[in-house]
Amino acid sequence: MFCAQCGKEIPSGSPTCPACGYLAMPPGPKSPGARSFEDAVGEVRRAAQELARTAADLSKRAGTEAKKAARDPAGTARRASRKAADELDRAAHEVERILRDL
Repeated sequence: MFCAQCGKEIPSGSPTCPACGYLAMPPGPKSPGARSFEDAVGEVRRAAQELARTAADLSKRAGTEAKKAARDPAGTARRASRKAADELDRAAHEVERILRDL
């Protein structure tokens, strides 16, 4: 089971989340293959955290490319901006794929 508050895994039988202390609800009867609401929320939280990390990494890389372009303005800026735009497009497609899979 995963914590509905922070998305961390809660050990079986634990009444609270070891990461944030959130009071876990005892699991009810499930049909085979069914996911609990808490599991789904945890999965969405983890996906959102992964997207945030990816966006931060992409932003950092774009900033690095912009700094490189500023040091060598003889055409490098155009190449760097095209490269950054391509990376942003790939990231946007990846975000769309992840959201569709949820």
